[in-house]
Amino acid sequence: MSQVIVKEELAKQLRSGERQLRIKQGFDPTHPNLHIGHAVPLRKLKRFAEWGHEIVIIVGDWTTQIGDPTDRDDARPTMSHEKVLENAQTYLDQFHKIVPREGVRIVMQSEWFGKFGLGDVIRLASRFTTQQMLAREEFRRRLEKKTPIPIKDILYPLLQAYDSVAIESDVEVGGTDQLFNILAGRELQEQIGQRPQSVFINQLLEGLDGEKMSKSKPTTAIWLTDPPNEVYGKVMAIEDKLMSHYFEWATELPMSDVQATLRAIAAKELHPREAKRNLARTITTELHSAPAAVEAEREFDRVHKDREVPGDAPVVNVKADGAKEIAIVDLLVQAGLEPSKSRARKLVEQNGVHVNGELASLDTSVPVGRELLLRAGKRRYRRIRFR
Repeated sequence: MSQVIVKEELAKQLRSGERQLRIKQGFDPTHPNLHIGHAVPLRKLKRFAEWGHEIVIIVGDWTTQIGDPTDRDDARPTMSHEKVLENAQTYLDQFHKIVPREGVRIVMQSEWFGKFGLGDVIRLASRFTTQQMLAREEFRRRLEKKTPIPIKDILYPLLQAYDSVAIESDVEVGGTDQLFNILAGRELQEQIGQRPQSVFINQLLEGLDGEKMSKSKPTTAIWLTDPPNEVYGKVMAIEDKLMSHYFEWATELPMSDVQATLRAIAAKELHPREAKRNLARTITTELHSAPAAVEAEREFDRVHKDREVPGDAPVVNVKADGAKEIAIVDLLVQAGLEPSKSRARKLVEQNGVHVNGELASLDTSVPVGRELLLRAGKRRYRRIRFR
């Protein structure tokens, strides 16, 4: 369920139709892409836009450099402004996969923080107490563990709060993990004399590992930029117990349809696998198109039912550098199937890697020579060529 603060106030504003509301959401470009967890609040923005309200999407080019402490038991590493801007550029088209271009304004925090001086920061910081910040769960855990709390982490909620002041937000949309930051924005607006924003909080979507979908865990996320085959295959890989959450939050299906589907599963009138296929088709259709979803389902069946190799398995050229063989862990990283050796090693230990159909172990070394087929997990294939 969503949480609305203050529900009566927001309902009154929407019913009155007295004026166009300004609806805000912020995104930190810590990764080049957005995942379908981000699509949950973006769909709320889409609905507000359809009702004629102004949508403001804020790209956190300053807060990203600090690093959001939300759900962190340690300090998040800093990121250069150049890298932040590079990631931010990829967001622009991705936003519009969900929200329309008309009535939507995308702004960078640098429009206001670029003019901030030390005096502005001190004046902003004076409006909150250290006790308020340390009451945050993440900071309390660090205090208990005696883990350092950099001053920059304490500044993060203040900067996100100021975004609401800078654009004079009427409503802020965000996930449950952002509630502390969003309420700080509401308090800051009230202190400054603005009408405090209403708050619309959405549930978080789980990734393929059953935990919160996150940009920091790229292999467990379903990205808005994933091709249709990847979207369909990843949805089919989620745990059955997550289907109800996905039907409700990861699709635009009417709640009446969602509830009818869930009732049919509970009554054993609909097999969970067929329900999941419906879910995968729906999500793939919404992110791409109905024909793309049909083709993705055919490809999935071809690979998983008929045990065939996907026809579009990418070809990767791997440097042999004169070696006669290459360790399986190194090959997974060079093929781009895993981002690090530790992740590759873990996948091999979980019996998740096959070479030419044969299960690989940590002792596996692949002879350099002819083209081979490398499979990681259930869906990710690479045709390897050595040079």
